[in-house]
Amino acid sequence: MSADLALAALIAVVMVVGLAGTVLPILPGLWLIWAAGLVYTILESWDLDGLVFMAVLTALAVAGAVVGVVLPQRQASSVGVPWWGQVVAAACAVLGMFIVPIVGAVVGFVIGIFLVTVVRTRELRGSVEASAATIRGMLYASGAQFVIGLLMIVLWLAWVIAL
Repeated sequence: MSADLALAALIAVVMVVGLAGTVLPILPGLWLIWAAGLVYTILESWDLDGLVFMAVLTALAVAGAVVGVVLPQRQASSVGVPWWGQVVAAACAVLGMFIVPIVGAVVGFVIGIFLVTVVRTRELRGSVEASAATIRGMLYASGAQFVIGLLMIVLWLAWVIAL
């Protein structure tokens, strides 16, 4: 196996692991795909074509990161969770990362939305609905990030074949 083929295979494996990270909260997802693309670009094609490729990959990664924040936020807003409640939920997500490894941020955010809604409305049903809407938003965001990650990988494959 040539060194170029070995490098491409290694980058492909890292990108697939990154793609898994779009649905598993333990992995960085899109940024892992982006980093693998950057390594390949630096090692194989650090020229104008490589810079254009990295600009496109960066734009997709940033778009995916924005989607990962905006969709859950919009879903929470749609059921009446105020902006300050979402800030409290984000703080709970950070706390959750340290308390529950792997899924703590997701669990902390949902619990934060639930608690803020209970305190604000004093009703359990609305709090469950707000939490469910937030979970839906997270699932939508994960799906969108998966599609964006897949697009990033397909673009990289097309670029490798074109080289």
